[in-house]
Amino acid sequence: MNKKYEIYTKDFLKDGNGVRSTRKFLQTIIKLFAEESFQFYDYWGEFPFIYSEKQVNSVVIPAIHKYTNNIWLEQPFKKTKGNQRFLDIATTKGKNIYLIELKYSWNSKNNNIAKYTDNEWEKAIEQIKDINRETIGNYFNYEDYNIFKIALMVMPTYISNKINHNILNLSALEYTKKLIYEYQQYLDQNYQANFIGTIKITNPLKYEHEFLNMKQLYPFISFIAKIEKI
Repeated sequence: MNKKYEIYTKDFLKDGNGVRSTRKFLQTIIKLFAEESFQFYDYWGEFPFIYSEKQVNSVVIPAIHKYTNNIWLEQPFKKTKGNQRFLDIATTKGKNIYLIELKYSWNSKNNNIAKYTDNEWEKAIEQIKDINRETIGNYFNYEDYNIFKIALMVMPTYISNKINHNILNLSALEYTKKLIYEYQQYLDQNYQANFIGTIKITNPLKYEHEFLNMKQLYPFISFIAKIEKI
């Protein structure tokens, strides 16, 4: 039986307490995201990652909850005295706590990654800057846990109308390598991703999405992450 998808992930995480578990966390979430997405398609006739960040949560949240058995959305914390904001996702597994700022952006069929994805990626990096043990100290017993803050961008790649584009011939591994190259271009290391994963839909033509005046294929869904231990 042919697989509906294949997955490849690559990271540049340095060894340390909780790092292997963090790697497994993201690898598992990507796999569960893929499974949830196809189940979503069976019910609704379209994928949950083609419109917006809010919609993509339809599968991100169940995927995380299936693995960790807990999730906290819009968790409040004070980045400065009297200045409260909200974290997109918090969850814990074993001795690790994961604090996640989630972003979403499309990538077009172009061989180079579309530059407007940089805006969302850079926003995610900026939003995790003020997450530290002092600002989140009122919410977690951080002395007993490894705490990782994660800027995570979910990025589907789409092809409109032209269905014979050469990226369809790329494997999940090959497409991930393209993304690694793109997200290592930042001179400022703070913006360089240290975890990248890609889901390749094996037969995207089967799941062609029809808009009013065009058709689109979604051959890849990628996950770009910057993971920092605090």
